[in-house]
Amino acid sequence: MKKHQSNKGFTLVEVIVVAVIVAVLAGVAIPLYINYVNDSRIASADSAAGSIATFFGAARNSEARLLAPARLGGRHVAGTIFTATNGSTVTIPAGVTVTVTGSFPAGGTVVGAHTKAPAGSIYQSFNY
Repeated sequence: MKKHQSNKGFTLVEVIVVAVIVAVLAGVAIPLYINYVNDSRIASADSAAGSIATFFGAARNSEARLLAPARLGGRHVAGTIFTATNGSTVTIPAGVTVTVTGSFPAGGTVVGAHTKAPAGSIYQSFNY
């Protein structure tokens, strides 16, 4: 008597077809995801720089003095807290560096950059 053999599993062709489909989807999805992440990092840096410029403008309009940091001009890293005598504060978020030019209260510009964004990314410059 001949035993009836049950075929369980997938053929090699089926496995290869699925692998090719997954590879094509990954080839499309991964670059899109990387662009999405970079765009969000750039937006985060722009938002931080805009918040700091707004903080400077509000402090200047209320005739407040800048208490911290002691050195305004130059590059400030994440965690730096800007404080004014009117009680307002703003903190640079994680992963962002901010470059301040000019002087307070005379005015200048603030530019934010994300430490993990690609080199050469364009950032907005905010005046205060």
